[in-house]
Amino acid sequence: MNLHLRIWRQENSRTPGQFMNYDLNGVSEDSSFLEMLDLLNQQLITEGKEPVAFDHDCREGICGTCSLMINGVAHGQDREKVKAVTACQLHM
Repeated sequence: MNLHLRIWRQENSRTPGQFMNYDLNGVSEDSSFLEMLDLLNQQLITEGKEPVAFDHDCREGICGTCSLMINGVAHGQDREKVKAVTACQLHM
């Protein structure tokens, strides 16, 4: 799969942020969202750019650390709102 990503980037809480656009090619449909972000970070590091920072821990949908806003929907530990789908359980 070839993906076009629009990701909010902000250096810290005191600086203004902005959306940045990224293209990522060759992503497997079996990849989780976090695995896709790992691929993007590998690409960014290879290009000498700052990787995308995101929290995660177990990557098994248990801890809820990988809470992300994806397409305007919050994914994470609030199991009532998203039917228990954490970002690590979301696949392409």
